[in-house]
Amino acid sequence: MDEFEQSAPKEERADVAPSMPRPLPAPPGIGAETRDLFRLLYNHNPFYVVSALLVFSGLWQSFGREPELFEAGALTLGLAAYALLLALTAWLIIRLGHVWDDARSLMLLIVLMFLAISVSVDPVLNAEGQPGRIFVWSGLAFAVAVSESLLRGLRLRMPVLFRVPYYLMLALFFVYPLAMSPLLNRPPTPPLYWALFAFPAVAGVVFLTLLPAVRRGPGYVRQTASPWRWPAYPWVLFGMLGVCVCLRAYYLCVSFHAILGTESIFGPYFLVPFLLAVDVLVLEAGIVSANHTVRRAALGMPLAILLLAAAGHRTDPVYYDFLTRFVGATQGTPLYVTLLASIGFYVYALLRRVRRAGDALSLAVAALAIIGPGSLVLEDIVYQTPWPIAVAGAMQVVAGFARHRSFRVAIGAACVMAVFVFGLDGWQPWLAMYREAILWHASIVVVLAVGALFDDDFALLVRALGAPMLVVSCLAPALVDPQAFSGVPPLVMLLYPVAPILVALLYARLIDGRVYYGAAAAGAIGWFAASTWIVCRQAREQVVGLNQIAWGVAFFLLAACISLAKAGVWSRLGERRRATL
Repeated sequence: MDEFEQSAPKEERADVAPSMPRPLPAPPGIGAETRDLFRLLYNHNPFYVVSALLVFSGLWQSFGREPELFEAGALTLGLAAYALLLALTAWLIIRLGHVWDDARSLMLLIVLMFLAISVSVDPVLNAEGQPGRIFVWSGLAFAVAVSESLLRGLRLRMPVLFRVPYYLMLALFFVYPLAMSPLLNRPPTPPLYWALFAFPAVAGVVFLTLLPAVRRGPGYVRQTASPWRWPAYPWVLFGMLGVCVCLRAYYLCVSFHAILGTESIFGPYFLVPFLLAVDVLVLEAGIVSANHTVRRAALGMPLAILLLAAAGHRTDPVYYDFLTRFVGATQGTPLYVTLLASIGFYVYALLRRVRRAGDALSLAVAALAIIGPGSLVLEDIVYQTPWPIAVAGAMQVVAGFARHRSFRVAIGAACVMAVFVFGLDGWQPWLAMYREAILWHASIVVVLAVGALFDDDFALLVRALGAPMLVVSCLAPALVDPQAFSGVPPLVMLLYPVAPILVALLYARLIDGRVYYGAAAAGAIGWFAASTWIVCRQAREQVVGLNQIAWGVAFFLLAACISLAKAGVWSRLGERRRATL
């Protein structure tokens, strides 16, 4: 293998240079649309795919419906012969014409043929003993031999960190059913159910063996004697293997636990462990290549996986029986368990210092407030418990202080505050009567704290908001409904504005902000006016002519001011002030 780890000689590398397809000569007498269709078919050549589908369908119709040794052998041999034909064709079109585009389609179809061969062995393994084992090992040996021969024949360099995971995946397709053979009892037992469910998870672990290759980056496959650049080579091949894993997971359940045709225990949530493993590889690829788009796609992929876990649930007894076992064993539905696994993925991304991973983790934790252990489908996403929102808010507060971002701190503190205030019914029912007042004062505390601890634009905006909030607090005795605070002594309500006035003065000294001195003055004037209004409102009930007396005093003060003006008092006071200035 060492000689093939070296780059190809120059004269051989010249042979593998990509060549453009020769232009299709336009047949005479046809229109432009027909000519474009001919060129499309000529350039992309989908007929290999059509041929493979037809051959597989014909072989399956002829030999794949009965688990007899002869029929299974004929199906396997037919698939193997067609795979050999594809491999030979790929070698010929590369050696003779360097048609790499068609060769790529052939190589991917060969991988699909390997999957089909592994599936064709399942009926024999299910019904027979030793012949099934012979079929398994023979099929695996055939897949390895064809793969290695094709790589060497095309002079394609596949580094060892890619080659080993590739062969491990092929071995998994063939050997995993053989490992389950002791569980193939009648009737099916729970260990068989869990073995079928575990296949995608095992495939995910095998896929994670690609991590060393991913962390090597594009330079690891720079010289492969192939016209395909990274990531087209070799990641398209492993993408096809990923599709094969999903198909193999389904057909395992059909082959070894099929009841009434294709009815089985398989559900889309079976694929969740494998897809999360793939997401780890995508995240690592984005980190190594410094590609922000790939990293963002990796962070968003758990959302699609969550939707997959909530989809495709059926009510047939076979499916529902295993789903009940799954919920009992994990103490949660597939949707809930997938959310927990996604939180683990985001913790990993956070440890890898991926940008926005902390925000994604906070959202995933907050989602626990609406996705609980009993949430099976999207219609079950309802309010469950408030504590995840508080935890997510605390995480944002920590992240805000770590990155010196006032907005994060404010949002996180608002989440924690909302959980506390709206959870008073369960914690301290007697405080629930004053929920609005507690929420208002907690908001003032958050605004003042953020304005004092940070200096960015958002903090300056919040700081300006605190002053009018304190002024409004001073007007509380006149604005609030007395019945809402019937349990508070009247004297406390009357003297309450002293507290916001003092807070405004202290805060003005702390941040050297004149606006808070103005807020303190406006609050004192408002307090005096509100207190006067309250006293007058209460006294008016006792003194019938109080309104006339008050207006009389007001007009008396106006008349006195006019008299003082006529006496020159105001002008003399003005002259003295100007003299002092």
